Amino acid sequence: MQDRTGTGAGAGTGDTHVDAVLTDLDRLAELPVAEHAEVYLDVLERLNGELNPEERLRRTGAHGSP
Repeated sequence: MQDRTGTGAGAGTGDTHVDAVLTDLDRLAELPVAEHAEVYLDVLERLNGELNPEERLRRTGAHGSP
């Protein structure tokens, strides 16, 4: 079975921070489908913060942004 990166089991993205966030998707198999959306939204928000640090700073009000 291929992992979510499409490169085979155990392969990562090359970014340890992103890989750490993506590991949360592994728990989807243990959760009822009704709880999947919450996990996806959390992963999306955390990935956005890792991949776009300026957005994370804006959300927290850093650098004079509301």
